[in-house]
Amino acid sequence: MFRCDNCGSGYSAQAASSWTSCPRCLAREKVQVPLTFELGWQRQESQAQPPAGVAGGEEDESAKEGAFHA
Repeated sequence: MFRCDNCGSGYSAQAASSWTSCPRCLAREKVQVPLTFELGWQRQESQAQPPAGVAGGEEDESAKEGAFHA
């Protein structure tokens, strides 16, 4: 995945090979911003954080209460 640091638009390797700079920024703002390579797992740190209520990989007690017990 290639991403524009200015507008955040993402492009596939095949699409990015056709452009030397972000086509969206070029069309909207008339500026040339190079596309940078980005690995899928290095997106944003906020997505890497555990969900609210879960600390250290342990389940929240309120989640256990709703579980079905036979």
